[in-house]
Amino acid sequence: MKSAKANSKRSFWSRLIIILIWPLISLQGCDIFSRTSTVYGRVTEIGGSGIDSIDVVFVAVRFMAEEGLLRVTTDKDGNYSGTVDVPKGYKALVVAIPDGGNRKFSRVYRGYDSYINGSKIKECCPSKIGGKTQYDFKLYK
Repeated sequence: MKSAKANSKRSFWSRLIIILIWPLISLQGCDIFSRTSTVYGRVTEIGGSGIDSIDVVFVAVRFMAEEGLLRVTTDKDGNYSGTVDVPKGYKALVVAIPDGGNRKFSRVYRGYDSYINGSKIKECCPSKIGGKTQYDFKLYK
């Protein structure tokens, strides 16, 4: 026959495990565990007018490997958006304007500046995994 002291210890540990694990179980539907990423933005010239027909690529990156996930084209006002599921094991989502296979970009423009959520960034072009990010590009000739 077990003592009351042994039962109370078991009860304590059972409650502690539930208290520690419950938040993890309840957060599974939140962005903490989601790898679905949405990126949207606008491609403009330095003067501010939108540029149509520019390709934007979404690439998952990990050590020594990358995987192209999506290629979208800007509309007549320069807007684009895309949603991707970043595979597990990949540490970053890069959004960029590719040089190759992007005729309008390579014929007319020399490069671009990148803006994340309205702030200019120096490095191109990491995006948040499991969230929503505004990524704008300003092209220059």
